[in-house]
Amino acid sequence: MIISVANQKGGCGKTTTVANLGSVLAEGYKVLLIDIDPQGNLTTHFGIDKSSLKSTIYDVMLIGRLEDAIITKGHLDIVPSTIDLAGAEVELNGKIGREYILDNELKGISKKYDFVLIDTPPSLGIFTLNSLVASDYVLIPVQAEFFALEGLTQLMRVVELVNSRLSRNLKLLGMVITMFNSRTRSSKEVLEDVRKHYSKSLLKTVIPRNVTITDSTMAGSPVVRYRKSAPASKSYIALANEIEKILKVK
Repeated sequence: MIISVANQKGGCGKTTTVANLGSVLAEGYKVLLIDIDPQGNLTTHFGIDKSSLKSTIYDVMLIGRLEDAIITKGHLDIVPSTIDLAGAEVELNGKIGREYILDNELKGISKKYDFVLIDTPPSLGIFTLNSLVASDYVLIPVQAEFFALEGLTQLMRVVELVNSRLSRNLKLLGMVITMFNSRTRSSKEVLEDVRKHYSKSLLKTVIPRNVTITDSTMAGSPVVRYRKSAPASKSYIALANEIEKILKVK
């Protein structure tokens, strides 16, 4: 199962979702995480020293050989990213078939894994497009704050275009509310708005705003490993269980 975690809106919890969902799934499955964001936040999330990397997603996008960029961190594998990736978009400009680079690379390696999770950048550029083209499903984190629904229609349109124009069969795995604060009116209103407009797509699990997530990121570890008893950890474990049931992998 190849899953892109995507939303062109920044700060909605894509990286945290990939890191923690991947870590939970890795307890029972073979998991590969791919950081295809030039900011490299997923790479940082796992405490990886970017200066020591011999190969990253940048090399994969320009040269190939995805297997050379894989590093093992705990129970899962990661393809890291650095700011160098920002230059790849220009270098790939005009290249025929550039939308299929990641898809082609994953064809030779995806059978080694039960799950491949891709952390996408906060844009609908070539890297997000590569991720969507390569994926079976897209998971959309929605931040529980005002303006959270902005851009969702555009993202859904891109998913439709990937299927119709690039002959894919990309499915929406669902939307998950992140950074939810039950004490604020805005969080509750966003949750109700998403339920109203996307009731069939909204997952049951809600990820709370939790300071432990920030602490764990600073420690270079997903919160589910840093403090399994934290409310956010319990929610990500619930999210993994919900996704397993939807995909019927158990």
